[in-house]
Amino acid sequence: MIADKWRKRIFYLAVIVAAGMIFIFNVLTPAMSDDLFYGKEVSAAGSILGLVRQEYNQYMTWSGRSVCHLILRCFLTMDKMVFNVFNSIVFVMLTLCIYWNIDHKKKYDTGVFILVNLLLWLFGVVFRQTVLWETGACNYLWGSAIILGFLTCYRYALNHSDNLRHEAVWTVLFPVFGILAGWCNENTSGGGLLFILILLGIYCFERKGHKGIIRPWMITGLAGQFTGFLFMILAPGNFIRGQLKEEEHTGIFALVSRFQKIILAVRDNFLILLIIGLLLFVIIKCQKKSWQAIVKICRNGILWMFIFTATCFALVLTPEPMPRAYFGAGVFLILAVVQFFVDVEEKEVIFRSLKNGLLAVMCLIMFFTYMDSGADMARIYREYHEREVYLEQKAEEGARDVTVPLLRPDFETEYSDGYNSDIQEDPGYWINVAYAGFYGFDSVSGVPREDWTEY
Repeated sequence: MIADKWRKRIFYLAVIVAAGMIFIFNVLTPAMSDDLFYGKEVSAAGSILGLVRQEYNQYMTWSGRSVCHLILRCFLTMDKMVFNVFNSIVFVMLTLCIYWNIDHKKKYDTGVFILVNLLLWLFGVVFRQTVLWETGACNYLWGSAIILGFLTCYRYALNHSDNLRHEAVWTVLFPVFGILAGWCNENTSGGGLLFILILLGIYCFERKGHKGIIRPWMITGLAGQFTGFLFMILAPGNFIRGQLKEEEHTGIFALVSRFQKIILAVRDNFLILLIIGLLLFVIIKCQKKSWQAIVKICRNGILWMFIFTATCFALVLTPEPMPRAYFGAGVFLILAVVQFFVDVEEKEVIFRSLKNGLLAVMCLIMFFTYMDSGADMARIYREYHEREVYLEQKAEEGARDVTVPLLRPDFETEYSDGYNSDIQEDPGYWINVAYAGFYGFDSVSGVPREDWTEY
């Protein structure tokens, strides 16, 4: 009993530490690029209804990701610190949803929770854009959290279908949650929909012959998810934007080219994770006597690996997907890898040592990475803040053409998109234009930091 109490306390402490770590990096991430474009736009909305109208216009002309974009618009009407708090909470909720979907783990398994966080921090696709940058986080982190949250609830309900309480409430709320989950992100929402279909298929197969196995909430939840997915992919803006993209090849050659690009993207983004997952699976194969036993113990990991693969290759339907479009697929892969990690039995000392050693080494790598990147992010934040104060001062003075310093070239880190989103010397560069529009200038130009003497 005492041991269980301490396991629970240590687990909660790990959750608090995880929240603190991501909150610090959220605070050290300034508003950048699209944050300024959308920020200027939402400042003219005037009300919630105005935000909805703006999003409807975007739905008709540019993108169908209305749920995520509406979340972004709401946050851009508030102080950035509000977003920092809620974004940190959503990140922790995503890690907990991954943790809750792992089978065969111990109760309050702090090691598994830490592994989930380590894999997200070290291998999360374009982490600086998909988790920390406000516009990117609302589209990818929040979208993935909503999708995985729905999958977690649906899976829980299926596993407890015989004694699920308040079924009427589930029947009413599931379609709402399902619509949100289906309306987040094209390939990730599609992967979530495929997961539910497979899960429901397995459930029906295992209970064939039983009466009343299909409950109303199963249908309403799936229908809601499918409806939200249709709303997103059938957005007129998707067709308009698709016509603007040009490809080198057409027809079957275009599909082959896209397929090849996806394979290269999977290699670039996930090779190390795939190697870890493969090694863990090989160990499980060595521990089990038959493939039947492997499938039985590894079914959850194999299913998530399949969903990862389908989510990646669904992008073959897109001419030029952005690298961050693979973030949701990465979440599914992390689920598979962690599941394989848990499924490796610890009866032999060598395998127990291997698992504990892997966790210890990753913690050490994360410690040095976090400390080094945190220092660089603080320096980048300082320079962004100095520039913002200067721009606000010039705006109050009524200046029309403003010159500001570029970032020093020595602080670049994988956890900040500051350099990728920095202004350039050319006032016509799109980020310079974003700054000019946001602060009300005619133009904004950049100069190297060593040539700057104003502050």
